[in-house]
Amino acid sequence: MALAKWPLRQVLGPLLAIGALLALTWGTHAWVRQGQLDELHRTLDSRAELYAASIGGALNKYEFLPLAVAQSDAVARLLEKPDARQVEQINAYLVDMNRRAGAFAVYVLDVNGTTVASSNWQDSSSYVGVNYGFRPYFKNAIAGGIGRFYGIGASTFEAGYFISQPVLRNGRIIGIVSAKVNLDWIEQSWRGPGTGEQIWVKDANGVIILASTPAFKFKTLAPLSPAAKKDISEQRQFLQENLPILPHKVRRQFADGASVLTLERPQADDASTLSGSADYLAVNRALGPLRWQITVLAELGQVEEAARNAAIAAALGWALALLALMYARQRRRRIAERLNAQQTLAHAYEQLEIKVEQRTADLVHANGRLQAEVAERERAEQTLRYAQAELVQSGKLAAIGQMAAGVTHELNQPLAALQTFSDNTKVLLARGRIADALDNLSTISDLVKRLGYVTSQLKGFARRSDDARKPVNVRQAFAQTMLQIRTRHGSQRLLLHENWPQDDIIVLCNAIGLEQVFTNLITNAMDAVPPEQDVHVWLSVRREGPLAIILVTDNGPGIPVTSIDRIFDPFYTTKEEGLGLGLSISAGIVRAAGGTLTARNRSLTEGGGAQFTIALSTEH
Repeated sequence: MALAKWPLRQVLGPLLAIGALLALTWGTHAWVRQGQLDELHRTLDSRAELYAASIGGALNKYEFLPLAVAQSDAVARLLEKPDARQVEQINAYLVDMNRRAGAFAVYVLDVNGTTVASSNWQDSSSYVGVNYGFRPYFKNAIAGGIGRFYGIGASTFEAGYFISQPVLRNGRIIGIVSAKVNLDWIEQSWRGPGTGEQIWVKDANGVIILASTPAFKFKTLAPLSPAAKKDISEQRQFLQENLPILPHKVRRQFADGASVLTLERPQADDASTLSGSADYLAVNRALGPLRWQITVLAELGQVEEAARNAAIAAALGWALALLALMYARQRRRRIAERLNAQQTLAHAYEQLEIKVEQRTADLVHANGRLQAEVAERERAEQTLRYAQAELVQSGKLAAIGQMAAGVTHELNQPLAALQTFSDNTKVLLARGRIADALDNLSTISDLVKRLGYVTSQLKGFARRSDDARKPVNVRQAFAQTMLQIRTRHGSQRLLLHENWPQDDIIVLCNAIGLEQVFTNLITNAMDAVPPEQDVHVWLSVRREGPLAIILVTDNGPGIPVTSIDRIFDPFYTTKEEGLGLGLSISAGIVRAAGGTLTARNRSLTEGGGAQFTIALSTEH
C-alpha cells in the first residue's frame, strides 16, 4: 500500500509548488499594481486640482475687462447716438484697453448684435459691422447677465473664450461689451517632452476644446445628443469642425469619476499624429461657471512595469526558497545515509558524537554572539531613527522661519505703495476725477495681486509652483515696478537712464516675480547711495541669441569685496536694519524661471558702482 502511494506523493509535491508559485506571482502583481494605481490616482487628483485652479484664475482675471469698458460714458454715448468721430475715438480706446489687458480683442455691440467698434478695426478680419446676435454670450448679456462662451471666431476662424457685459444707462440696456481671450498659451504650457501625461478640457456638451495633444482637440468621447448638435449648429460654435468621436475604450470606472482608458498615443516627434495605443488613468475636475471639465491622464506603463517587476521578484524568491529546501532535504538524506553506514563502527560513531557535540556548542556560542549583535544593531537603528526625526523637525522649523522672514520683507513695499494709492484715490474721488481714480484702483489691484503672489509662495513649502515660466513683457514689468517705486519716500532723487531695444522683449518668467526682482535691485541702489546725493540707475536691455540680458547699474559705493560671494545667501546683509532676503528671493525667482542673476563691481574707469546682470530665456 505504501509503495502504491509513493508515486502520487512525488507528483503532488511539484504540483503544489507550482500552484503556490502561480498564486504568489499573481497576488504580488495584483497587490503592487493596485498600490501603484492608488498612488498615481492621488497624484493626478492634486495635479487636476492645480490645473483647474490655474485655468480658473487665468479666466477670472479677464472678467473685469468688458465690465470696465461698459462703464465708460464715451461708449454709452456711442451706443445712444453713434457718429464717425465717436467710432474713431472708441476704436482707439478699445485698442489701448486691449493692449493693457493682453486679450485677443475687445469690441462693442449694439442691441441688435452688430459690432460698432472694435480693437481690431484695422485688421482684415475686423469685427466692425459683423452681427454676432446668434452667439450665446450676446444673448446672455443683452438679457442682463454675464455672457461666457467658448468657440471658433466667425470672422478670424480662431478659437477663443468670450466674456461679455451689458451697457446700462438709466436702468436700460443699450448694448454690450465683449472681450475675446486666446487660450492657446494654456495648451502650450501643458506640452512637455517625456512626461507621459495628457490634459484636456471638455465643455458642457462633452467636446474637447483644449488639449495638450492637438490630435485630441475638437473631438468627443461619446455621441452628441440631438439637442447638443442643434445648439452647436445654431451658435456656430465650431464652424466647420465635424466633432468626431475620439477612439477609446473604458477599462475600469472608479466611484469618484476617474477611469482607466485605452487611447492612441501621440508620436514623440509629432504631437498632432497618433500612433499605437496605451492605457491611461484619467482623473476629472469641474471647472468654471460654464460647466467645463478638466481631465488629467497619465500612462500606466510605469504601474505595469512595477507590478511586473514585483511579480518576477516574488517568483524568483519562491524558486530560490524551493531550491534551498531541496538542498536541505538532500543534505539531510546524505547525512542519514552516512550515519547508517557508521553504525557498524562503534569507535567511529563515538568520534562522530563528540564532533557533533563540539559543533553544536560552537553553533550555540555563535548564535549567542549573533543575537547580541542583532540587539545592538536594533538599538543603533532606533537611535538613528530618533536622530533623523529630530533633524527633519529642525529643518522644517528653519524653513518656516526663513519663509516667514521672506514674506515679511517682501510685503513691506507693496503695503506702503497700497497705502499711498489708496489715499490718492480718496482725494481723486472727492475731486470728481473718476478716470484717474480708476487708474489708481487698477494699480491697487495689481499690488494686491503682488501681495497674493508673495503669500502664495508659502504654498511652495508643500508643492511646487507651475507659473514660474510665463511670457512677460520686460518693459511693462519695469514700468509697473517704477509706478510702485515712485510712491517710496525719497524717490524724487532717483534718476533713470533707460536703454531699450526697438522691439519689445518677451521673457519666460513670473510677471509679478520679475517686478519683485526690479523692485529689490532699485531699492537696494537707493539705500546704497547717501541721502544727500542723487541716485542714478542705468537700465540696459538687449537680446543675445535665445537669451535676454538685463543690466541694472547704480552710482553707489559698490558691494564690499568680502561680501560679493555671499550677497545672495538668505539673511546675509550689509545694512544695519535689513533682513538679508531681498537678493536671495530675487535670485530664487530668476532661478525658478531657468535664468541667472549675478553681481559685480564696476571699475573706476567704468564709473564705479554695482552692476547686476539678469539672464532669462526669451519667448520664441
